[in-house]
Amino acid sequence: VRPGLQVGHLVPDFQLDTAEGETVSPTDFKERKNLVILFFNPRDSRDLEVLVELGRRYDSIADANAEVLGIASGPLNEFRMCSKYLNLPYNLLSDQHGEAKCSYCVEGMMVFVADRYGELRMQREIQEDNVDEVLDEVESTLGRIEIECPECGVSTWPIE
Repeated sequence: VRPGLQVGHLVPDFQLDTAEGETVSPTDFKERKNLVILFFNPRDSRDLEVLVELGRRYDSIADANAEVLGIASGPLNEFRMCSKYLNLPYNLLSDQHGEAKCSYCVEGMMVFVADRYGELRMQREIQEDNVDEVLDEVESTLGRIEIECPECGVSTWPIE
């Protein structure tokens, strides 16, 4: 868990590329979608299994007005192979220089949930023994966000 990044803070912004070369940023979803941001290692088969499980749950996540951004560390060629092989219903992004990973202070596989205004609502490390528990918590957090009134006095994404 990132020192300084806590529930209630605004999530750091980043601009990362998909395997197709499209640049994606959390601000692309500002005021429209909640975000599930998942950091993973494309070399770790356990991480890839979590990506597939998240893909199985994607319809439920999308029903909660959310988008998933999977962020891969490591070499671009490995990221592209992973993206092509998995063919997931959500974007995988390349963080080959580790900038997003550093700004979120990620070690291992972690998931962050932000509301449509960029407020961090959940962050958890994913380990082999808690995958279902964490993904259930992601869905539960998204459900709570949708029944609350986020338009009432919530912080907004920083605009540079």
